[in-house]
Amino acid sequence: MRLRPWFYNTLYRFNVAPWDKEVRPQLTELVESGRLTPTELPRVLDLGCGTGAEAVYLAGKGFGPVVGVDFSPVALRRARARAVSAGVVERCTFTEADITAGPIPGLADSYDLICDFGALNDTEGEQRLAVARAIHRLSRPGGKVLLWCFQGDKSQLKGGAKMAPMIAPGEEKELFGDAFDLEYLPTRPRTLMLLMTRR
Repeated sequence: MRLRPWFYNTLYRFNVAPWDKEVRPQLTELVESGRLTPTELPRVLDLGCGTGAEAVYLAGKGFGPVVGVDFSPVALRRARARAVSAGVVERCTFTEADITAGPIPGLADSYDLICDFGALNDTEGEQRLAVARAIHRLSRPGGKVLLWCFQGDKSQLKGGAKMAPMIAPGEEKELFGDAFDLEYLPTRPRTLMLLMTRR
């Protein structure tokens, strides 16, 4: 499966992207509890940022610079408008790029906190490996990565569920276990939420 910009543009244009509703509660919980702080993790990269809910939230909590990357110009227009409305444009910027296509011009060499709420999930094969390589390349030692995916064994699923993008059980260890300590956070069934610390 290849990423399809036209598909995402359509969902964002008609405001029907099912994931584009609110800031992920796991993120707000980690920030409000003090586990993720702008003092320790100021520079943030949001991969597949969509309309910028998480990026703008973090900038509003004092993180920054915060950079959101997405390949949907429709989503990014809304993300920039959201940042203006929230008064965080000085700490929050957005870049249009395909994160599976190699290094992204204009990004810093490394980030303290990387968020991925579905970018890795929505890829397969070489594209998934490219996203994983980007996370490795752009995370600093001691930095954090907050990663969300659907997860399941497709051979055990039925009907349309087999078509849904997801990672296989244990795949997260193959992709990240060599360089990150993985903490599994509570989440819904068939989903995976990781807080990973770069060694």
